[in-house]
Amino acid sequence: MPRISHCRHLICTALLGATFASSAQTLERELSVVVEFDAERNWTSQTEERGNEHSTASSTQRYELKTRLQAEPTLYSRNLLDPDQEKRLRAKTIYLARQAKQKLEAAGKPVVIPQTPKQKQDLARQMQQEQFACGGDAECRRNTNTLYAAVFAAAQYPEAFAEDTGPKRYRYYEPASDCNAYSRVTMELNIEGEHYNKSEKEVVPFTEQRQADTENPSDDVPLCQRYLAVIDTQDEAQPLYLENFYLPSATGETVLTENGETQRKTERQPMATNVLGWINTQLKHAPESGSLEEKIPLVQPLNGISEVSGTSTGSANVKMTWSFTPVE
Repeated sequence: MPRISHCRHLICTALLGATFASSAQTLERELSVVVEFDAERNWTSQTEERGNEHSTASSTQRYELKTRLQAEPTLYSRNLLDPDQEKRLRAKTIYLARQAKQKLEAAGKPVVIPQTPKQKQDLARQMQQEQFACGGDAECRRNTNTLYAAVFAAAQYPEAFAEDTGPKRYRYYEPASDCNAYSRVTMELNIEGEHYNKSEKEVVPFTEQRQADTENPSDDVPLCQRYLAVIDTQDEAQPLYLENFYLPSATGETVLTENGETQRKTERQPMATNVLGWINTQLKHAPESGSLEEKIPLVQPLNGISEVSGTSTGSANVKMTWSFTPVE
């Protein structure tokens, strides 16, 4: 049978990969976020490969995204994105277990929360039979495993299949099958510096220039499937909970010139991790719409390269506007 640790991993990730078809009963909201910042940074490091190195960098970046999420009219008593980790895990486990139960019973496969050793063995046997019936269909096996893992995980919470008795105030917004997503990333990064070449015993100047302007950057996962939101219908000031905010990255040109030689390549361009962390923190529990400005310290190179050792001084002046409002 699935191990509890494996079940917990599936509980934490399955919601973000789920989609459901729209219907006349579903409620729809559009998530819109615009982030822009100007940044400057000084970097000093010492490595075996490049010796003593010093560089200065400046960057202007803008990220815009829009996508739609949908919810059933149902209100729930538990917050899927509760700030308390144990409450959040309980809410997600119960929610996914109930969804799995509905899907299995709709297919004529009744299930109960496995409490006794025999119930666990019977459920594990039923899961293995269905996985065998999938044959070489990897997606079928993965979906089957996810469904049964959710039911096994619910064994920790006996109330999982019982009717909720507490007040119901939370609405869950998940990806829709036709989420109508749009994004655009524009960025420019200029770095100038020098490092000491030990073999040549000389100081080598270099420049690094990165730029991109990309609409709807290609990704392995549709944009809307990156998001899960909860609205607390009884919190007028901060009703929005958003999980693991994601910004798409653009593909653009990187031009590196060193000692008179220039190399060009097209690659994914990095996002300042400190800025992304700040955005994620602000939107975990936020008003339905708003704007913020903040000066964010930068502790890592803007070009995304992880140095073995070094010191960074610099900051990014960030502006962010967002909204998560109903679609008429």
